[in-house]
Amino acid sequence: RTVIQIGDKTVDYNEKFQLYLVTRNPRPYLPPDIKAIITEVNFSVTRAGLEGQLLGVTIQHENPNVEKEKSEMLQKEESFKIQLAELEDNLLKALSESKGNLLENEELIATLTKTKVAATEITESLEKATIANAELDNQRNVYKPFAESA
Repeated sequence: RTVIQIGDKTVDYNEKFQLYLVTRNPRPYLPPDIKAIITEVNFSVTRAGLEGQLLGVTIQHENPNVEKEKSEMLQKEESFKIQLAELEDNLLKALSESKGNLLENEELIATLTKTKVAATEITESLEKATIANAELDNQRNVYKPFAESA
């Protein structure tokens, strides 16, 4: 006989016991120690979304470096896009707050120059990220037939 302690009660334990929890929350908070012992299934995805999840899990198991690089690349791309949007907002704010002749406003011209340089760097980084992302996708596509069949 196997028993477990739940709170202050001792309860019989059955090896065949399974617990299913259902929620409408697409991203429920689960502590890391719980995530390590459960299987989370998201039924609200499309076939393509499920295929993508299976592809991610497969690659995470078979070649974790590729999935890690892909995740980091996506984070970098989002960061670049946010920086670009902030630069545009700052430029528009500087233009709206400027007084007098725009061509004589040295602070505005410095802001324009700084924004142009930063935007060029970010655009180049985004182009490099797109190329690297395509290469990572090619590496991921090796496992795609497995994800499709699952």
